[in-house]
This record gives sequence, structure tokens and C-alpha cells, in this order.
Amino acid sequence: MPIYELHAHTAECDKAAHVGGADMVRMYRDAGYDGMVITDHYFSLFFEWFADELRGADHRTTIERWQKGYYAARNEGERLGFTVLAGAEVRFDGSINDYLVYGVEADFFLTAPRLNELGSVEALTAILPPEALVVQAHPFRNGMTVQDPAPLHGIEVYNGGTESIRNELAERLAAHSGKIMTSGSDFHCTDHLARGGIVTDQPIRTSGELASVLRSGAYTLRRGE
Repeated sequence: MPIYELHAHTAECDKAAHVGGADMVRMYRDAGYDGMVITDHYFSLFFEWFADELRGADHRTTIERWQKGYYAARNEGERLGFTVLAGAEVRFDGSINDYLVYGVEADFFLTAPRLNELGSVEALTAILPPEALVVQAHPFRNGMTVQDPAPLHGIEVYNGGTESIRNELAERLAAHSGKIMTSGSDFHCTDHLARGGIVTDQPIRTSGELASVLRSGAYTLRRGE
């Protein structure tokens, strides 16, 4: 059955990542995956990392730079017949909590305000398309705050870079609150390849189809073991 990665970072946009978007697509295809969501960090540190490039740039140009890894991955995916979808891992200013955004098209980010400046899940959800989803990533990592699950659509209950006891706590929280459960490798380098994702018998080709599958529950979690 098709396998899809839901949490991956590209070297084009993340100083902590070491694999470019095109190379990542080839690696995941060779690992047996059928598609992936690029969830590069959307936080203030990105704008600091690339300050020299972004100095004087308008909003559209800035966001197009943030999407550089996504487009590298998408273009390679189109060449290989491998699904690549746009997403984000948003961190609000003044917080270290991370929220994965699914179910949006790449153009959404060009017209949306700076997501890191919105300040809350409620404010983020208010500007997203109706079908989009906000999922708290690895909520039990050190220093993070467990978000009130009420405004969330889901919780990442398996994260390939998080120890098992913390993933187990995330799954208990999601089960208790009745939230969508997701899994992702949190890919930053080759050692992180194919640690997570979802397995489904429904081919996913668009962001809308991904959101529909996640809402339906018609999938199983890949947990890296």
C-alpha cells in the first residue's frame, strides 16, 4: 500500500538539515515511499539564517525563498512520478512549540501573513482554508508546552526523532482528546530516512486528498521499527 512521509526538512531552508529537496525525493522513492509533505520550519530563525539574502525583499520574495526546498522536491517528484505536497512546521514568536500544517497549496503561503507572527493556533486556524489541518508536533519534547488540544485538529503521536516514552505520551493525549494521530520521520539527514509516515490504500496526489485521508482515519501509522 502507498506510504507517505508527513514531516521532512530540506537543506535549502533549514540550517539543521543536510539533504536537498531533490535528493530527498530520490531517497524516499528508493525507500519505497509514494510521496511526502515538505514541512520546512516557518519560524523567526529562518529569517535570521538567510537575512543577507532576504534584506530588502518583499513578502512574496521572502516566502518564495522559504519554499525553495519544496520546489526542488516537487520538481524532482514530478519527474519521477512521486507526490510532493506543500506543508509547514510553524513556530510562533516567543514559543518553541511546533505545529505542522497540512492541506494547503503552495500559493497559500504567498498571500498569508507571516505565520510565525500570528501567536496562537486559533489565529493560525482562522486564516487557513477550511480543509486544512493543524497538528502539534512532538508535544512532549523538553521545553515544549502541551497545547490545549481543543483548537488542534491532530497530534503527532510518532516522531522519528523523539524517544518512545514521549511518543507514547503524545498518543495517549491524542486518544484522550479524540484528535487525529499522525506520524513523521522529522527528516533532517540520511540517518532519519523512512522513520515515520502513514500507510493507506488511498493514493494521495493533492493536499486536499491528504487532508481527507487524515480526517477519515483510513490509514495506519508507520513507526520506524
